Amino acid sequence: MPALLLAIAIVVGALFWWLGVPALQARRRLALSREPLPAQWQEWMRQEVPAYPRLPAPLRGRLHGLIQIFVRQKSFVGCNGLDVTERMKVVIAANACLLVLNRPGVPRDGLYDDLYSILIYPTPFIVPETHSHSDGLVSEGARVLSGQAWDSRRIILSWEDIEQAPSLGHNVVLHEFAHYLDMEDETMDGAPGLATAADFHEWSRVFWDEYDRLRANLQVGIPGLIDPYGATAPAEFFAVVTEVFFGRPQELEQQHPLLYRQLRKYYRLDPARWESEPAILS
Repeated sequence: MPALLLAIAIVVGALFWWLGVPALQARRRLALSREPLPAQWQEWMRQEVPAYPRLPAPLRGRLHGLIQIFVRQKSFVGCNGLDVTERMKVVIAANACLLVLNRPGVPRDGLYDDLYSILIYPTPFIVPETHSHSDGLVSEGARVLSGQAWDSRRIILSWEDIEQAPSLGHNVVLHEFAHYLDMEDETMDGAPGLATAADFHEWSRVFWDEYDRLRANLQVGIPGLIDPYGATAPAEFFAVVTEVFFGRPQELEQQHPLLYRQLRKYYRLDPARWESEPAILS
């Protein structure tokens, strides 16, 4: 009998954990999202998050709530002696939350739930690499990176590259957090988790056509809107075009309308309209 009671207690405890913890997290997140955003945080975003000044009021208010949650629930770790400031946290959070701003379920879930820490280096960092060659030889090397989505638990960023992003037209935070979204279906292949098989088929058709076109144009020296780094792998293509979608949306829509349409459908946002016809997609 004691053994039976112990087993029942364990099952009841497990059920409470399984059902209760997500509910408690959801309530905590909703409470945080309702707290007013400090005026200083908004000023930092106006200065350092290019998309923020263009956001329609309803989306801006929603972003404020997600930032409150992200800053307070994620761990920010300074590397190589970097002292992580509140400003750094806010700028990173604003960019990251932009990608999930209109995502179903957010903020109760879907707000980078598996992500625990953001590691921030003061400058681009070096990572070791091992290359296997066709002749069987293995060589050791290194690569300098501005960011890296290491796995679903941590993302690594260079603060120097984050600060340069507005002037260079790139955004390392959007890039690396797009990789996180790409990995949510357990593969980093340029196709994030999509609602239906039909959505995946349409996404694949458009993205592979655009990816192949970029590679073909680069081979004959034709420059374009999309950074050449996007041609290195399908996963990099998705991350790079995410940067363009939020950073230069009107140009992307004009030059790559089918690609823009897929990104608009996935992110449930229409940044090309923000300056003229602000709207939240359903």
